[in-house]
Amino acid sequence: MFKTVKGFALVLSDENELKPSQRIKRIEKTLPELKPGQVLVKMLATPVNPSDLMYLLGKYGLAAQDGAFVGFEGCGIVVEANAGLYGRWLKGKRVALSAQPGIDGVWAEYAITKINFCLPVRKELSDDQAATIIVNPCTSVCLVERAIALGSKAIVINAGASQVGKGVIRYAKLKGIKTIATVRSEANVEVLQALGADCVLLTSHENFDESLKHWAKKLNAKVLLDAVAANDTPRVLKAMPNSSTAIVYGRLTETHDALGGLFSVADVIFRDIKVEGFWLAKYIGDASVLQVLSLSSKVQKLFAQDVFKTDIYASVGFDDFSEALDHYAKHKSDGKVILMPNN
Repeated sequence: MFKTVKGFALVLSDENELKPSQRIKRIEKTLPELKPGQVLVKMLATPVNPSDLMYLLGKYGLAAQDGAFVGFEGCGIVVEANAGLYGRWLKGKRVALSAQPGIDGVWAEYAITKINFCLPVRKELSDDQAATIIVNPCTSVCLVERAIALGSKAIVINAGASQVGKGVIRYAKLKGIKTIATVRSEANVEVLQALGADCVLLTSHENFDESLKHWAKKLNAKVLLDAVAANDTPRVLKAMPNSSTAIVYGRLTETHDALGGLFSVADVIFRDIKVEGFWLAKYIGDASVLQVLSLSSKVQKLFAQDVFKTDIYASVGFDDFSEALDHYAKHKSDGKVILMPNN
């Protein structure tokens, strides 16, 4: 179908001490024929997200495939389509895209994905910003709107300095929802306050639990947006009012237990505490084209209004990617690393 394509593929390893750059290798492979409903995209930019790092460690919800291209989202030009009228309309257009679960990722010169996972992007968005509009901003919007649907007037966000956390703070403020953000670094407290968070708490502070309980009660925060999981889920829920809900959308805690989590059985039984999950790939995969386009339009409008903006640390080519990847793994709050595969 197509010429040989260069990209970064996963190297499976049981050694937990390996750096992210040691878990990938640069390879060439020939992509397969497009199946019905798929498109071929020439990649312009593709970021590194925490979910990519967890996948490299074998700690993501999808089984790691040795030798498969890595990368969950990006931006590119649709060059071929086997997807009916909509596919023909998309051909030649710039799109944001997410990888189709179970096949190659998008850290490559060209990528194949399902047409549902492609969103036409506005001309005013740069390639690196367009490459980041799906995983984090769409998740932020969906999480806040789920919290509103649950009737909560305020939200607790752990990993508040993450790109999703910052997006939640901005979008929640726009929707009139109060936010309580928790962070591990004191340097992020003022940053999130400047973004509009109503309360920012340092998890290492000796009075953290008491402060969180005070603010959760004061603001009536009954939804936790949980990207940390493990011990953080029961700890935060313990400080929240009865009938609160944790929406778990990630697991930043790095342990040997890939997907395990913890919650208080007593809280679930006696305090009506609920735990539910959110995975954007499933949300988009289950949605109609019109629903996906509506979400895309909403998110891109927020970018155009400067409500959303992704912090970028570096945009690099293949040669400099490994070093930048390791930097991001240690310093996520510095901003995204963007791979420009065709530069």
